[in-house]
Amino acid sequence: MKNISMVAKAVGLAFVMVASAPVMAAETENATASVTVKNAFEMVVAKPLNFGEITAVVDLTDTDGVSASITMSPNPTEQATVVNGAGNAATIRSLVPGEPGEVTVAGVAPYSELSVTLPTTPTNVVAASAPPGSPKFVLSTITAFITSGDNDGTLYADGNKLTADGQGNASFNFGGTLTTDVYVAETNVIDRQYQDGEFTGTFPITVSY
Repeated sequence: MKNISMVAKAVGLAFVMVASAPVMAAETENATASVTVKNAFEMVVAKPLNFGEITAVVDLTDTDGVSASITMSPNPTEQATVVNGAGNAATIRSLVPGEPGEVTVAGVAPYSELSVTLPTTPTNVVAASAPPGSPKFVLSTITAFITSGDNDGTLYADGNKLTADGQGNASFNFGGTLTTDVYVAETNVIDRQYQDGEFTGTFPITVSY
């Protein structure tokens, strides 16, 4: 009888302990996720491509169609090179040196890799006002020279990209080849030499992530 009483007491004590355990409280709140997209950045053509001051003579015949050219390297340490036409029928001579163009980029992700897209089609470079039959220049072979980031001091290429620095800035120079006009019967008739004055042409340069 005594043993039964002890068992009963033990069971009763266990029951009281379970019933007295505290109940855990629970709360639920909705959390929020957010992100701000800023793909835009600042791109400035800080300097235009400048071939300096030159003399230029165009070949007015339609028999050989020779031309002269001046190439401005995007590397600022290199001088422009001139190639004249056969027999000097077309010539360019440099009077005042020019300089490559410059593009600056700001506000991109630090150390990010950037692509530069340069024009692949020629650009006409013309006088602001010129009579019919006046010659133009043709700009082609635009190239870029990186002046910031990991690839500073090298030519831009598909495997040699432009990279930003730790502040999200990048820069590069650009150059190209300027060629005298060529007489073509019925389609590009030239009947006079270049007039004095400034010749200009515009072309696109794109920088992207």
